[in-house]
Amino acid sequence: MLNTAFLISFLYETFTTLPYRLLAYYPFRRQLRCPLWTILLVICSTQLLHSSLYAWMIVHEIGGTRLLEYLFAAICMLIFLCSIDESNWKQLFLYILLFDYIIVVRGVSFFIEARLFYRPDLAFDSLRSFLLNLIVLGVSMPFMIVFLKRFHDTILETEAPSLWRVIWILPAFSTLIVLMYTSDLSPDSVRQLRFFIGRVLLLVTMFGVYGILLQSLDIIRQDAALAEQAVQQENLLALQRTQYNQLARHMEETRQARHDLGQHLRVINSYLSTGNEDMLKEYVENYQQSLPPDTSRSWCKNYAVNTIISYYFDEAEHSGIDFTAKLELPERLPVSEPEFCSMIGNLLENALLACRDDTETAPFIRVLAKLDHQRLLLTVDNTAVREPAAKYGRFLSSRHEGYGLGTASVRAIAQKHHGQADYRWENGIFYASILMRTDTAEVKK
Repeated sequence: MLNTAFLISFLYETFTTLPYRLLAYYPFRRQLRCPLWTILLVICSTQLLHSSLYAWMIVHEIGGTRLLEYLFAAICMLIFLCSIDESNWKQLFLYILLFDYIIVVRGVSFFIEARLFYRPDLAFDSLRSFLLNLIVLGVSMPFMIVFLKRFHDTILETEAPSLWRVIWILPAFSTLIVLMYTSDLSPDSVRQLRFFIGRVLLLVTMFGVYGILLQSLDIIRQDAALAEQAVQQENLLALQRTQYNQLARHMEETRQARHDLGQHLRVINSYLSTGNEDMLKEYVENYQQSLPPDTSRSWCKNYAVNTIISYYFDEAEHSGIDFTAKLELPERLPVSEPEFCSMIGNLLENALLACRDDTETAPFIRVLAKLDHQRLLLTVDNTAVREPAAKYGRFLSSRHEGYGLGTASVRAIAQKHHGQADYRWENGIFYASILMRTDTAEVKK
């Protein structure tokens, strides 16, 4: 009899707790500090110890099982925080949400059992309790997995350290309040509507906090996007000013050359009239050397793209970097001009920095842009002695702590236009390839 009671209590505690603890790792499955099997071994071993102590206390009618659960919840939280390479505040926020989920599922299953099978000595660790808990868990788990996937895709990738440091307080205090007012798990208390409402309100609070966080991070992302757009516009204006100054200087040199042309023609005519061919040849050679160089370049029909390419060509030339570009673009682009210029500018800025660090080979930058039917192709290849540092598929910045913004911005713009951005480093060369879908029927070539 004791062995049966121990086994039922052991299975109950194991299978009503372990799924949640494993579920916490789902959003961070690509950010583990150690192999998955090691983490699973630690989690399962901890759970076995927890379930064994719980079953032993139940069989021997020793109080304090709730305290035991809270103790092991804290231990598993520490294991969780140490196992994942991510902000501890993000992990803490998610762990509290999952802890709330455990409380809600257990509370609902307790309420159902107390309502349907009430008796004064009802215990919530029987085989029936175990089955009811699994049913509630099975019904709610698919929704929770979808929630966690969205949580990862829309929230965890957003960098907002100041917000993450405080946002966990909201679900934490809500959890404490609910536990204070629904801690009595006697059958008479559990079957009351206030117990059920208290646990359900905790679920509502959990999703309410999630909604507030989602809106806050959307605002942060929008502010970051606006700031980045302002920087892009400022950079474009700076490039245009540089191009304008170069053109103005070239026009002034050309005007001066044309002004002097009359004097040169008189000298040439004098040499022709005297038949002094040797002096004429020498004079013409000297005159050709004094002419201003032809610095006006036209890379494509689009003025903004031409300005960007001209700027980085001059920068590369001054740094001794071989720069070639082949652009087959119309005057009017089929995508947002500022966005496309931002993509080219980000990629060329990164390429220029990588090439300037290259002291071992002959650095080069190769640019190709082409509009082909309903596809806009952009590639930027450049030498890079060192492979760019990356973390979980995202490049780290070489100029500041955290992730790089340039390549991430390019990928976001490409995805916005139903395309993709691929990056790879191989044999000292970094390849960036962007493909976007367009509607060329609207393009005026």
